Amino acid sequence: MRLPQLFKIMGFLTFVAVIYIHLQMEIIELAYHGKSKEKRIHKLIEENGNVTYSILMAKSAKHLGIKMLAEDSNMQFADPQNVVSIITDDEAIIEKPKEVIKQKSKENPLLSLLSFGSSAEATTVTRDR
Repeated sequence: MRLPQLFKIMGFLTFVAVIYIHLQMEIIELAYHGKSKEKRIHKLIEENGNVTYSILMAKSAKHLGIKMLAEDSNMQFADPQNVVSIITDDEAIIEKPKEVIKQKSKENPLLSLLSFGSSAEATTVTRDR
């Protein structure tokens, strides 16, 4: 082998090695950035859970009752004069015919088994008092 050809081959191999090392360093750097972002995400999820708990506690009946009964609170209980009652007749309550309910139940049992069928419907039941 001639000396200039050896220098060319050694230069090319050195260049390829430097590029390979550079790519490996970038991969490790991206892994560190990903790990730090993952830690940040877990921290934000935990903070979100704490804030959600605080909001739910602030909306709770116990908390609202304590706030209403506090001496310096401007909140107050509803007066009986402010409560509206609606009285309906039995005719106003509409019930579905039993035939429609039977048709719904005769749908494909495989679909209802796999939960792809129609969703359950709530019905009202009236009782004579």
